Amino acid sequence: MFPWEEEWNLSLAGCGFRSVYHLGALSCLLERVPRLVQGASKICGASSGCLVAAAVVVGIPIETFCLDVMTTAKEARKHRLGVFHPGFSLLQVTQHLLQERLPEDAHVRASGRLCVSLTRLEDGANVLVSEFDSREELIQVLLCSCFFPVYCGVTRPSYRGVHYMDGALSNNMPLCENRNTITVAPFSGESDVCPLEGSFNALEVHHGNVSIQVNTGNVHRICTSFLPPKPEKLAEICHNGYMDALRFLRQCDLLGAPHLPFCLEAPAGVCCDLMKVKEAEERKRKGLLQEEHCGLDHTLIQNLPVSMKTVLCEACRDAADPGAQDSRLAEVLPVRLVLILLSVCTLLLELIFLLLKSVLLSGMMACRLLTSASSIHRDAWRQRWKRPDSKSSDSDADRPLTSTITCEADKDLDWDRNGNLDHQDPQPRSPSA
Repeated sequence: MFPWEEEWNLSLAGCGFRSVYHLGALSCLLERVPRLVQGASKICGASSGCLVAAAVVVGIPIETFCLDVMTTAKEARKHRLGVFHPGFSLLQVTQHLLQERLPEDAHVRASGRLCVSLTRLEDGANVLVSEFDSREELIQVLLCSCFFPVYCGVTRPSYRGVHYMDGALSNNMPLCENRNTITVAPFSGESDVCPLEGSFNALEVHHGNVSIQVNTGNVHRICTSFLPPKPEKLAEICHNGYMDALRFLRQCDLLGAPHLPFCLEAPAGVCCDLMKVKEAEERKRKGLLQEEHCGLDHTLIQNLPVSMKTVLCEACRDAADPGAQDSRLAEVLPVRLVLILLSVCTLLLELIFLLLKSVLLSGMMACRLLTSASSIHRDAWRQRWKRPDSKSSDSDADRPLTSTITCEADKDLDWDRNGNLDHQDPQPRSPSA
């Protein structure tokens, strides 16, 4: 059971464009157990995780932030080089969205409840900020936590005159050391809400207080954190966050229905129903026979709230426009080769780890067998040598004492003046005797 009588925190790991995973997880928590989010003492985050945390704390709707993430990803994919294109600045886009979305009293709402992780550029030390004097200062703190050198440009943001960079580099899971902190990460590992891999993997990497298993799935997740995937993939990631959060609620017995099936029944109606009336005449006029979800498989988002499905369907419909440009950075041959090499290297690391593990286990077993065999052999020899010694000692003890002096037949025994026994030759007898 969840300890409601104690304070608890919510910590969101930085994950780039995969922050839609957090949105899916939070939509599940707010829909099923809203107290778990609304009653949290602190909502923490680093990098893109702090943006989601700030949106929840200041009251920005989840679907609104989801629309901003999808729009930013599509904008980055319009360029051939994606986020690395000189005409696209991810930090400037983030700053513009923050200035547009944050309310005027955002710093008042965030102070004491929002915790942002920063990495000081001078020495790499981690700094946690939870008090904000103004709305502009809150924006600067969020920008500092999202600034990844080179990836977000070369202009370093500052907070109170000190330059900072991405908080995920030093502490990607703030307050995770606290007992009642619910951790959320889109990488398979030991977080409370995270993806599950099909096979057991004991090899893990701990970076910034986040446990990440070494497998091909996490390699792909890390790459798509920096390189925005297609909107359909982002919708699937959002749905995965919802289902993983649902599994966490079930494990903590917070659903109120312990036998709730894993695949929930989809709400009545389709998410695009809200737009059908508006677009019906236009579709008839153009003579277009479009599917209800416009290229988005309904099974990928079937359990999400209706508001989230509406945003995702709209984003995927815009991406399906034949006139829209598509980012080819992930399809460029060198990038694909790098991704393939990373996957191969990861597989090799897994194989080497399993091989070393089996060799070590075999060696330990062989050492144990040799040790036991040598001890048995040593005990056997001790028993073997102990038995003859005991028999000889017993026979000597039972044997009567006998003199070791032998008398010769031609000698007589006589006592000398000192009381010693002496041998004397027999004297020749006279013939007369």
